[in-house]
Amino acid sequence: MHAAGLLHRIQIDFLGHEEQYRLYVKAATIAVLFYVALTDFRTFRIPNETILLLLLLYIAYAPVARSASEIAGNVLVGAIMFGILLLLYARGALGGGDVKLLSTASLWVGIHCALPFSVFLLLLICLHVFAVRMGWARAQTIAERQAIPYAPSIAGALIGVIFLGCI
Repeated sequence: MHAAGLLHRIQIDFLGHEEQYRLYVKAATIAVLFYVALTDFRTFRIPNETILLLLLLYIAYAPVARSASEIAGNVLVGAIMFGILLLLYARGALGGGDVKLLSTASLWVGIHCALPFSVFLLLLICLHVFAVRMGWARAQTIAERQAIPYAPSIAGALIGVIFLGCI
């Protein structure tokens, strides 16, 4: 069976069961987010492969869960966030992996889930900073200041909006 035939078969199998398909993609996304969070927490690194996987999962999810205008809006939000975060990266406020992960999360979240995502993100970052100050989590010294891994907070916020049913 050639690739076009296989793709057609997959579409027939999954698109007939859209709710189940969306659930599988969300579950895979949550698993990848847990991996990203744990990896960054332990190593202060976010593998590029995981960002690519999250992008591919969005590409698999969006056509069955969003309208074309919502997808376009999500892409616009992700691009705007990437531009803003790139400026923060240039000033040394964020790492490159954090920029890519947060931009990808913004693509998933779009404008319709931005507020709950932002609230979750703020709460989780505050909790992480508190844990560092209490000595329960570690920070890394970069250019004479303490830096925390942001992926656990970003991943937690995205998982939170998934569980809220916003995504």
